[in-house]
Amino acid sequence: MGKKSRSNKLKPAKWSIGDITSNNITSNLSASSFSPPSFAADLPQPAEGWARELRKLEKELQNTRYQDAEIVLSAAKVARIMRQFDVLEKILTKAENKGVVIEDQEMWAQLNDDVAALKRAKTALRSDDMKKVINDVMKGGKSVDFTIFDDSTFVGLNCLQFAALRGDVQVLEQLIKMGAALDIEALPPPSVLATHSGVVLKPKMCTALLLAVNGALTSRNVMSIVAKGGMGGMGGRFGGGDARESYEGCVECAIQLVRLGADTSVTFQFPPGGKNHPIYQSWHMWNIEGKSVRDVATLVGSELFEKTVEEFSTMEHQIEHVNCRCGSRLPWKQCHAGKPTDPYYLNGKVDKKNISKITWRYSPLAPCHCNTSNARLGLAGTKKIHFKCCWDETAHREYYQCDKTSEISVMARTPTNPMQREAMKYMQEMLKGQSEDEISKLMDSMQQMNSDPEFVIKSRCKMVREGGALAMQAIVAGDNPCSKLSSWDPEVYAGVMETMDPVLSFQWNDVHWALPKAELLKRVSEWNEALEQYCDSIGLSGSEREDVTKLHTASPFAPCGNVKCDKVETSVKQYSRCSKCYSVAYCSSACQREAGHIKEWAEPQKNADAAIIVIKLPLRRHQTL
Repeated sequence: MGKKSRSNKLKPAKWSIGDITSNNITSNLSASSFSPPSFAADLPQPAEGWARELRKLEKELQNTRYQDAEIVLSAAKVARIMRQFDVLEKILTKAENKGVVIEDQEMWAQLNDDVAALKRAKTALRSDDMKKVINDVMKGGKSVDFTIFDDSTFVGLNCLQFAALRGDVQVLEQLIKMGAALDIEALPPPSVLATHSGVVLKPKMCTALLLAVNGALTSRNVMSIVAKGGMGGMGGRFGGGDARESYEGCVECAIQLVRLGADTSVTFQFPPGGKNHPIYQSWHMWNIEGKSVRDVATLVGSELFEKTVEEFSTMEHQIEHVNCRCGSRLPWKQCHAGKPTDPYYLNGKVDKKNISKITWRYSPLAPCHCNTSNARLGLAGTKKIHFKCCWDETAHREYYQCDKTSEISVMARTPTNPMQREAMKYMQEMLKGQSEDEISKLMDSMQQMNSDPEFVIKSRCKMVREGGALAMQAIVAGDNPCSKLSSWDPEVYAGVMETMDPVLSFQWNDVHWALPKAELLKRVSEWNEALEQYCDSIGLSGSEREDVTKLHTASPFAPCGNVKCDKVETSVKQYSRCSKCYSVAYCSSACQREAGHIKEWAEPQKNADAAIIVIKLPLRRHQTL
């Protein structure tokens, strides 16, 4: 009798990367899935991009009441190029209802077929849960990044990660349109984790791209097992046609995320306590722990995915070809950033892994931040998307989104005032004769001091207290005669600044024409809250407190830029700013002429007077779980 086996248990089959590599299941997706329709090649590229072309045609449709067949067909074609299928369906339906006769019936039929094909695709986009998410984000000011979705595989997925894991590209692109950050981990609060004890936590530091790749690997592996007779030839979601659909959906999501600029250096990492969980058994078999999406691209079974990951790994290619976030699958410069003056990215540094870091423009179809800020302050919201609200303020400011944190920042550009120009000249004189090393050390020292929030706030308060009201008027308000800061108490002003969090502190300026609306409304709220806290801290009450708060309360309403005019706005950003400098606003063109401002900009300024200061202002994004 032979030796007894040490165990009666069946040993699991050993899997390796080689097993997956030898898998003959491949994706059917081709480059045409990410290209404009064939008829787009016959149309000239609009000078200002397809987005503005569609907007122009939509206005012409309204003006002609959908009666002009040529305009109807042109608008329908552009809507299809932009993949704005909801707009396309609206155009098709209205034209049919009004009896518009289209000569090119073949094209008209193709457009109808494209809409029908999209509606036939399996998606959760039209489910009640997803409709609620869309409504909450677009109208209720809820954060799309911190909306948690229940899943039978992983707990703690936000809605973008859920869509990627499920291979639902329609939901994924809709969420990105609404401003979803691509690479955010979005950890759920402990209360969410406590109610899902039977489900394993999602991968550590995971992103939507990593989950899309994980979904593709899982579906591909199961299809291969089923094809070989494993799992009893099971059907269901992971077998037969459903597995193929899930696989192709995950691959499409992964490709589109890379084309949008998602980070391909994110690595597969086990969550706390998840290394031995059955859900993660495949990771052990595939030996992918610690490997990046870029490392495992060959395992996905899609040559198009491999090629996309490789191409979009360089900063140069990203800048030229990364897709606009509106869902068009077109590069920014062909879409919403079509004008030569349209910025759409901020250059970043290259990290140790030689991965370029670029911050992209906030989605043009997301709710505009002036709307979100109004809602937070209890004011009427604009209910407009960003592109139809503040997008064209690029001469002054642009909104950018960090894909890892979801934070929005605004790059504000404002012409320098006389005092700032004098300071620049003084700095230039001071640096004369200095070596490059000495200048570099001085700049590093200044940068280090200015990066310390406590040092900055202490310096500001010292300046205000020692310089008094005149210093506030001269330095904070830039000697603008329309400012009333000279009547404020410097001690109260400094005390309010000290009450605020040093990281978030700022100098309040009542002539805030140049400040973006969203940031202005935040500053008004934060300053007035700090003012109340300051009054509490020094024990002010009664009529004395009323007098202090009345004089030092921040108002979002700006005065007319004409010092001879005493009018003040009655609604936020009511007055129009100068279209040349964006730094001053007037109640009328007559006041602008009287102030002599038009004359100042009559000829292009070619000297230091035209200098621009660029300021990066954080917009602390409201998070609703």
